[in-house]
Amino acid sequence: MTTAEEYYRYYTRHGLPGWFSRLGGLRQAIIRCDGPEVLEILRTRCTLDPKDPHGCWVWTGAKRSGYGFIGRGPTNRLAHRVAWDFTEELGTLSVHHTCGTRLCINPQHLAAVTHLENVAEMLGRRSYLRRIHELEEALRQFDPNHPLLTRRPKPLPPEEN
Repeated sequence: MTTAEEYYRYYTRHGLPGWFSRLGGLRQAIIRCDGPEVLEILRTRCTLDPKDPHGCWVWTGAKRSGYGFIGRGPTNRLAHRVAWDFTEELGTLSVHHTCGTRLCINPQHLAAVTHLENVAEMLGRRSYLRRIHELEEALRQFDPNHPLLTRRPKPLPPEEN
């Protein structure tokens, strides 16, 4: 995770004189620890539902593994974690999307949870089934006769009481 202090140390060590003025508005706001400005800049990079002011802020910028992504090199970050960091201290916890939308960065739709809680909620929502289906469809288009498409999973053993 890159904190404002880490941004500052990186750019003061590797940047030329005048480095701060050459940074984009978001990085400047992060270094200044200006949370409201960071959130406003992030919000402008999202699609918002005009009918629902409390709806998802769907990230329209760069994406990696289905999540919004900011930066390059040593200062790269997940957009939803940046949004959360300027709302509340995160530490070692995970950021959970209570709305279930990976690209949402609305701080009202995020919660700090343990990794175990995050995985348990994802399994309960069964969102992994949609991802498996997407991957099978991609494989089917690439190789319709691939053996993985005809193999059936082994049944789970009965639960012990």
